[in-house]
Amino acid sequence: MSFKLRFGVRNAAFAVAVLVLGACLCGVALAADSSQRGNGAVLKMCTGKYALCDAAPCTPIAEQHGFPGAPVAKPSHALCSCVVEDGPNLGPGPCADRTPRGKKGEYILSTYSYALNKPYLTCPAGGDRTICFGYPCIIDEKDPKRAHCTCPITYGSKEFKTQGGDCNVASCSSLFQGGTPAEYDLINRIFTKATGQPAPADCAAVVKPK
Repeated sequence: MSFKLRFGVRNAAFAVAVLVLGACLCGVALAADSSQRGNGAVLKMCTGKYALCDAAPCTPIAEQHGFPGAPVAKPSHALCSCVVEDGPNLGPGPCADRTPRGKKGEYILSTYSYALNKPYLTCPAGGDRTICFGYPCIIDEKDPKRAHCTCPITYGSKEFKTQGGDCNVASCSSLFQGGTPAEYDLINRIFTKATGQPAPADCAAVVKPK
């Protein structure tokens, strides 16, 4: 992750704090890309506090390469608003690397579980999504059930699923955390085998835009 990026004022406080955490957790965070979510060899079940971003709405973080300079039209990262959970979760790397850090344990990683209990909306190929899985987050001081995570953006994605959007396909034009069907098939299979819990269903009736 490049520290040459210059962030917009709106989300600077959270974004900078999360980027600092990335230096501490680089063994997990910088290696966690879309291939990690689809690589069963690196996925481990752990128990503890984590951020769950699979329905997270995200806002691109303004950046520029060099100063002075024009803003980048397609920022590389977004700030995503995730929920904080505590319990069994699936993520990349050993459990020791996923222990909360900081004076108050405010720095955590984004991993995966069924805690959201929301159906999966399938979005068509060509849309944009974020990949928060394995990336660093900071717990909101005023709302300890909310975490702010810095996540890379994938533009022009393959078909993907998200638990955001309330089963409204019009929401696919917004920016949510998402994963490919193959990735969800793998992580759901592993999580169900480990916990005995059934995976959330796909949206039964997708609400189409008018």
